[in-house]
Amino acid sequence: MAEVDVAESVIDRLLLALAAQLATSPVPGPSAGAVEALADLSRAEAERIFGQAGHLVHYGADTEPLEALLHAITGILRVEAPAEVPVKPGDEVRLVGEVPESLTDYDEAWLRRITFTVRYTGRNAMVDVQSDLMEDYVIVTVPAAAVERIQPA
Repeated sequence: MAEVDVAESVIDRLLLALAAQLATSPVPGPSAGAVEALADLSRAEAERIFGQAGHLVHYGADTEPLEALLHAITGILRVEAPAEVPVKPGDEVRLVGEVPESLTDYDEAWLRRITFTVRYTGRNAMVDVQSDLMEDYVIVTVPAAAVERIQPA
């Protein structure tokens, strides 16, 4: 097994374990230690976590616990997001204007039809968005100006 496959497999197992633990916890939400560990994720780390979890959901893993875990992580990142950003993690958005370069490989009609969830925001006017996990699990970085909030988290 290639090194990359092992790393992805380990991440998959950890995500499934965290999701299962969160689902059976008597206290709603992640523990204080989990919140602390996830509070300062980098864009690349967030992209990897959401991408891997999205892949699991899209290809048949038990959806409910993983989506609860993604919602919890998104909530943590929402609290950590810069105050001045126009959209925050958890907001549902649609593409507006010209299709961003990061999405030109996708069918434009599909991109205009789907709702994305903001997963990460930074101070550089860029946001990471992820499509509905049952439809696909693409996560990409786009200019904040390329999305319009349709529903706050």
